[in-house]
Amino acid sequence: MAEQYTPHLYLLFDDWHSGFSIRKVSLSRRSGKQPLSSASGKEGVVPVPEVFMHIRAPRGFPDLFTSAFGTKIMAMHTKMADDTAGIPMIDVQEQTITFGPQPCTYHCFPICFPIGANRLFVLDTGTFDRYLWTPEHSEEPWGSQALPPPPFNTANVSSYGVLPDGCILVSTTKSFGGARTFIFVTTKEEHVWKPCCNWVLPFTGRGHYVLSLGGFVGLSKDGYLYCSTMAATTTGTSPDVKRTKEKVYTERQHVSATLVHMGQGKFGLVECVSIDNRITGQDLRESCAEFNEPLGDDVDDMSDFVGGGPQGGRCMYHLRTFNLSYDPKGDCLKLKSCKGQSCWYSLPHEARIGSVCMDPVAFWL
Repeated sequence: MAEQYTPHLYLLFDDWHSGFSIRKVSLSRRSGKQPLSSASGKEGVVPVPEVFMHIRAPRGFPDLFTSAFGTKIMAMHTKMADDTAGIPMIDVQEQTITFGPQPCTYHCFPICFPIGANRLFVLDTGTFDRYLWTPEHSEEPWGSQALPPPPFNTANVSSYGVLPDGCILVSTTKSFGGARTFIFVTTKEEHVWKPCCNWVLPFTGRGHYVLSLGGFVGLSKDGYLYCSTMAATTTGTSPDVKRTKEKVYTERQHVSATLVHMGQGKFGLVECVSIDNRITGQDLRESCAEFNEPLGDDVDDMSDFVGGGPQGGRCMYHLRTFNLSYDPKGDCLKLKSCKGQSCWYSLPHEARIGSVCMDPVAFWL
């Protein structure tokens, strides 16, 4: 009988001379102590886990990675997929690297929607693509298709999520008639985005549908967790919105964060925190933005510039896990931290500061 697979948290870092490293995090035997000092090696700070696997990819673009097709991490860097290979995929369960389909289009700022274990939809600037999983030993080719583009500008997307029935919801800050939410039904072959409602999801970026809460949970820029309740198979009328009473961010030194859904109402928060006491975390993030700006045509090798220099020592990652539920009155979200599952990580010195200041890339697989 095959041994049952246990999911783990995987963190991705822009810290390898030829690309990125993937680190596998154990959530057991964690210390919840806050660092006594900003310097690594002090009480409460542990080194980042050893490298689980390296993957070659153009540096400076950690946001081009996604998870899909079960336990696979995909590098959606278009330049990597040549005519003989395809999109590189790391299977963290099998610890192997395989190649998927050729990308349908050039990916710049992709928003990825893994659906089930066999479908991946990718929304990007003026494009919308679908990839279908083909078993490794199958003679059938990968299914990939460029779908009609959405009726909104992806630069105006504020939040998004996938309902349990596979429908994709995308909220935009600007559209025809103002802010609104669109829906795409993935089970139909008409491939049409339709206006859904005149309300928007209250958080920023990706939301995770939690059956026990009856809605989407997501992080907002104001540092709170929000839950937007709605039915699992329909959008219905304007949803109720619940919020945590307290912020989940580290005050002043917060740089960025990523919320990871671990199933059954359990979440992990990976927060990047500045340890430079001279400036706020927001100031550090804004100063790092210049490293991720496109350069002029006279630059031959962008890899030396995009993402900035190796200054991982200016930040730490704070990892914490918690369960979410409603308070007894149902008025707000109740957060209960998981005992022994909080830790402060010193980052690899080689990690480029521009990439570090972006939202952490984390997967629960």
